[in-house]
Formats: sequence, C-alpha cells, structure tokens
Amino acid sequence: MSIAGPSTTAAQPSAQAVTGDRKRTRAPRGERVALKEAKLKATEEDEAAIGALAPSRQAAESQVEDGQSTEPWAWYPLADPTALTSPVIFSPDSLYCFIATGAAVKIYTVATAQLLSTLTLTPPTSSASDDGSKRRTKVSCILINPDNPLQLIVGGLDGLLRLWDYREGTLLRTLDLGDPIQHICAHASLPNQVFVALVTPPTEKTETTKSKRALTGPTDIDDAGEAKAGIYSISLKPQALPKIGSAPFVSTSATFPRTPSRRMRLAQPRVVRSLAVSPSGAFLISLNPGTINICQTQHLNQGFATQLESTDTLTCLAFHPVESYFATGNARGQIRLWYGVLDEIEAAKGKEGIKSITAEGTAEASTAVFHWHAHPVASLAFTPNGAYLLSGGEESVMVLWQLHTGHREFVPRLGAPIVTLSVTNSVHTEQQVVARLRDGTVIFVGSQKLKISHTISGIKADPVRLSDLTNRPSVHVPLAVEPLTKALVVSAGHPSSLQFYSPSDDSQVLEVEISPSNRVTGVGKPIEPTRVERVSFSAPAKKNAKGEKKGDYWMATSDVWENGDFAVERQLKFWKHRADGSGFTLATRVDRPHDSAITSLSFSPSSESPLLLTTSSDGRIKVWAYVIDSWRCRTSLEYRSFAPVDAAWSHDGSMFAVAHARSITLWSLASNTLLHSFPCAAIAPATNVEFIGEEGTILLAGGKHGTMTWDLLTYEETFTMALDIKDIATRPQSSSFIATERALPSSSTSTSTAFVIDLSPTVPNNTA
Repeated sequence: MSIAGPSTTAAQPSAQAVTGDRKRTRAPRGERVALKEAKLKATEEDEAAIGALAPSRQAAESQVEDGQSTEPWAWYPLADPTALTSPVIFSPDSLYCFIATGAAVKIYTVATAQLLSTLTLTPPTSSASDDGSKRRTKVSCILINPDNPLQLIVGGLDGLLRLWDYREGTLLRTLDLGDPIQHICAHASLPNQVFVALVTPPTEKTETTKSKRALTGPTDIDDAGEAKAGIYSISLKPQALPKIGSAPFVSTSATFPRTPSRRMRLAQPRVVRSLAVSPSGAFLISLNPGTINICQTQHLNQGFATQLESTDTLTCLAFHPVESYFATGNARGQIRLWYGVLDEIEAAKGKEGIKSITAEGTAEASTAVFHWHAHPVASLAFTPNGAYLLSGGEESVMVLWQLHTGHREFVPRLGAPIVTLSVTNSVHTEQQVVARLRDGTVIFVGSQKLKISHTISGIKADPVRLSDLTNRPSVHVPLAVEPLTKALVVSAGHPSSLQFYSPSDDSQVLEVEISPSNRVTGVGKPIEPTRVERVSFSAPAKKNAKGEKKGDYWMATSDVWENGDFAVERQLKFWKHRADGSGFTLATRVDRPHDSAITSLSFSPSSESPLLLTTSSDGRIKVWAYVIDSWRCRTSLEYRSFAPVDAAWSHDGSMFAVAHARSITLWSLASNTLLHSFPCAAIAPATNVEFIGEEGTILLAGGKHGTMTWDLLTYEETFTMALDIKDIATRPQSSSFIATERALPSSSTSTSTAFVIDLSPTVPNNTA
C-alpha cells in the first residue's frame, strides 16, 4: 500500500509516498504529521477559477527521506476571468489579434480565428525564495508598441511591464513598476513612453509585501470596493546598470526586472475606469466614476488640469478616430458625446484652460446623448472611419449607432454580457467587430452583414456568477468527464447550460442548454436562474462484428429552480446522443423525480441496456430503466428512512452501494434486496462511496473524519485513514484513488491537500 499526498504552495506542490503492508490499520489524525504534507494555498481569485491537478512538466528534485519519495505536481487553472477587462487588440495590418488570458497572451489570425502562438509570462529571474513570488502572474493589459508595430507591451498584476517581439515569441525587456498595472496606453508622437495606472497599496510597502504583490493584488480600495490607482508617465528605457570594472553588476537577462529610466506621477491615487490617449496624441484622459480628467501631453507637468464633472456614474470611454471629440458611457445606460471640449483646451495653448465643465455642457462644450441600454454601458468603440459607434453591456446585445442619424442596428443574443469591444482597421477585407464576453468567449462579427463569423471559446466561466456561488455553499456544481470524447463537462457561463471542454485543445467542443432560461434580467433584483446540479453519462455503445452499434448512448441531468416565493421545481432529464455525433437530444423529462434534492446520479456500466441510479435526501433510492421509448422508474428502495448521500455501481453492474451518514449499504440489482450494511461511524458523516480494485472487490467510503475500505469477499474492514475528506476520484479497474482534504474553515486562506492512495500490495524494491 502506498499513500502519496500531492500538495502545493501555488504552482510548486510536492507528493509524498508512504509504503507499508496492506492490512487493517487505523491512522489517527495526529499521525498525519508523518506524511509531511504541505498545504495548497489559494487566493480568492484561484477559488473562483476551475483547476485541474496534473504532474508538473518541469523537472524538480526528487528526494527520498525516511522511506518517503517526493514528486513535483502543479495546479493549472483552466479558466481565469481576472484578465477579461483587457480588450482584444490588433496588429497594425489587422491580420492578427491579441487576447490576454490568465498568465498568457494568445495570438490568433483575424481571418480564421486560428491560434498561432502563445506568449506565456514567467516569474522574473530575481524572484525571491518566498513561495508567493513563484506564482505565475496574470496579464492585466496589453498594447502594441507605437514605436515598433512588431512589439507587444504586456502589463501584469505583479507590477512588471514586459516588452515582447511577438513574431519571434521573444521577451526583449522587463521593467519593474512596483505595483499592479491596471491600465496602459501610448502614442507614436510620444516615443519610448507609456502612460500607466498603477494600483497603490494603502501603506508603504516592505520587501516582504513587494514580493507578494502578485498574490495580494490591489489593496487600496474606495467605499464601493474598487481599487485606487495612481497615473504615471513611464519611460520604456531602463536605467543604466551599475558596473564593477567592465562587467555589469547584475544580470542583463530579459527576464530580469529593470527600473525605468524615468517615472513621473501625473495624478494621485483614484478609481480609474479607463485611461486613453487621443488619436492625435495631444490629450490623455483618465475616466473616474464622476469625473473626466484631461491632461495635455505637451504639458505633463500641469497634470490633469481640466475636469469634466458628471452627475451620472461613468463607466467607459472612447475617442473619435477622426474628429476632436470623445464618447462616454454611464451606469444609467446612456452614451454621451462630448463636442468642443478638446478644441477649447487646445486653443488655450497650455494656459490655465478649462477648470470644470458639467455634464450638461456649455456653449463651447455641447453634448449629445444616445440611450438604449437598460444596464450600465460596459464598452464603447468607434469604427475606423468614425461613422458608427458600437456599444455593449449586460444585455448581451451589441448596438451599432449611426452617428449622423441616430439610427440603431442590433446584434442580439451573444450569449453573455459584453465586457469589451474592438474594431479592426481592415482596408481590403470586411472589418470585424470583436466582442469579449464576461464568460471568456470572444466573438467576431462582420461589420457589413452584422453576422457572427468566428468564435473563440475555451472554458466559459462567468466571474460574477462564480463569486455568487461562494456565498451559497449548498449549491451543487456539475462536474464529469464525457467518456466518448474525454471532454470535461461543467456548467457553462450560464448555470442552466452545460459545456463540453477539451483541455488538450483548450477549446469548447459542445454546449447544451439543459433548461431554457432568461439570460438577461431587468434593473433591480436579478431573476434566480435554473441551475444544472448533476450530470452523468452511460457507457458508450460498442460495435459488433458487423460494425453496428448495440445500444444507445445517454446523458442524464438534474436541474432545479428555487425561489423563496414559489415551490421548488426539480427535473430529471434523459438525453440521447445523436447518430451523427453532433450533440444530445432530449428524450425524456421527469418532473419531480424525488420529493427533495437529488444527491447522486450514476449510470450502470452496461452499454446495451444501461440503468440510472438516483438517490435523494427524501430517503429514496431509485433505479430508472428505458422502456418503450421513455425512461421510467423501475425500482424504489429505502433504508431505515436514512437519507442517502452518494451511490455507485459495481464493475459488473450486479450490485450498487449507497452511502448514508453512518453506514454504507450494499444492494443486489437482481433481487432488489439488501446484501450487507457496513457501519462507518468512525468517519461519519459519510460523503462518498466507490468500488475500486482490478476486479472491483474493494468498497471505499470517504467522510468528514476519514476514509475506510472493506473487502467484499469477506465483508471485513481493510483500511482506515483519519482525514476530513471532501471528494474522492477513482481510476477504473485500479486500487488507487485520489482523496482531497477539506479546507480548514478557520484559516485566513483557503487550504487543501490531495492524497494519492494505492491499496494494492506493496512490491518489494529490487536492489543491486
């Protein structure tokens, strides 16, 4: 028997292995210290992300100490919505687009949306030994270098500004700005210079906090919870390196963080919604919730000398590409065009200029208002010729405004709220409007026909809905692996749909809407959506000697709609796989399959005539069968009115086991009778049950106070370990499994440990 505990601090976990005889043994909680497990620490952002545990690709030292071996493991986030506020940008010829995602920038072709390459951010060579500094950073903003169109400027939450040659995939330079970078902009008329918004901590940093800035993120926030940032002018040239004799004193590696040769603060910390330079390069605008701050780039020493006040909360900003005015969006769904302001400031020629203008405007600063959105305007973008303005937001609708007439056209039902909008500057081909959605999807829309031409979609994760789940621990989130394509099946951006995601290709294979739902709510209290809670798949149909498939392939789902003012609606649905492999079709819907919440859903291993086993907190255990073109309840069982929490089928499908709080029951499918009851008070309450082993003769149970196994040939207990088990994952026809320990609720940071446990007899080592 061996036990390996893969555990990590960020991206550098380790796995410990302990060997021993396979016999009845009980490991008290205090003896777990002997495993020497490290704790897996995660930030709140990591909790919202969907992760996968996999062996690390980088080699690490293997140590053998007191009979224990250590292997490197890595925690890789499959979805990271923290970089969604960074708009998609394009190369000057509009052939390529750049999408910031997590700790990387992905480069796609605009014509076909094909992935060309990925620029991955790595920790700098000067990282301290502190575990927090070893974490991969996250991209917060990207920009094509106006001085060199073949270079990409990437800002990160670790406070580092990286300059890349994106065609060669080479990192050219790293500048250390000291604080998380929130926004970045530049202009060709201001060479070797960028303007950035840096999130400012509330107190002066020490060396320790500086090394952990990628973990902590923004800490200086206003009353509404938004981070405050100072605005700076930064030189892209680093300071000269000190030398000892003729040799540099420090590393000249491109990953080594250098200090900028010039840094000039333009504004005190404030909430910055947008930071942009006008197309002429004459003006820099910082958008705050209630103020538009304007700075003349030729008079940076004056700072933001002009303020335009707004009675409405401002949300976004866009400059007109040809004429000297700009547009802003607000929280009421209005779009305001600001005319004459920039011309008046330029006429002042750097003198005292305009100090303050209200949103209603003056004779010199007239404004026009467009209004369609019911929710805050999230993004604005002008077409390159300046004839149209695009807007988007919570409604999941892209609006195309004709500026001279006010005429509107719509691209509705994009699938998720719009976060950013960008427009290509194509000359010989149709211009593409690129919308980045809140669930991570990127959609290309042709500007002539207003039809979706391409979609880039990895795993969808809506950060707003994910954060809502942290306050609702009772909500169950579906998670499964689809046997036919090996796709990961989880909730889509909307909880009423399921997405099939391929981790190897980082692409979405399929999305199935389980329950039609309203994707957009009115202003005020949001509508509670229907949520898919569980999903299970039958064994794929096998082919006979003639190549014909015997049996059908099925998916079962359970969904629920709960609202305090109405009765709970719960449905069990059976989906048949289409013959052409394009997806699933609803075959049977069962309303109110149980009187209470469904706690487990699992198909029998038969591919020709599968059965579905469901358990519920109402105390019932039900077996469903496909009879005469529909699924029906074949058997309904109960055990002493104990509520079942989990269930599993034996490898041959002749038995099934059900976990109750203080016992595990074993049932015969043929006779619908109870075969045996295994007491598990030592680990109660039980939460998981599985059949493991090459022949499935080991019954495994996990619970709040540990894990236990029984030999089904003798009904004797064979193994016990004291752990607070949260989940168990097994390998088919194997004696090994992974048990994850529940996070400690009293700790300030979420901690968890995963143990790889092998119950097969230990093989003696051969020694020379």
